[in-house]
Amino acid sequence: MASNLSLLKDRFPKWSRSIELLTKKNTSFQSLSDDYLLLTEQIRKHRDADPPISSADSAELNMLLTELEQEMIIYFEENRKGAKDETISTKLQRRT
Repeated sequence: MASNLSLLKDRFPKWSRSIELLTKKNTSFQSLSDDYLLLTEQIRKHRDADPPISSADSAELNMLLTELEQEMIIYFEENRKGAKDETISTKLQRRT
């Protein structure tokens, strides 16, 4: 698990904290992360394959990877907004 987190944090360094939080509390994000990690492993294996996979297959894998990365960024941005909302709510509670 730690190595998986490490791979995600290396790919998305700006979102390290979000990755930690989402991995702990969001099962949808956990599944998305698992899919992402499996796909990156498949791409790595195919890159080193002999004979190499077709350019069409390679393009499809890379397109899937791009789509997963976009989904992950959506999770990160939503988590950041949620963290800000939570902070504001906490501050308001302290004032009352």
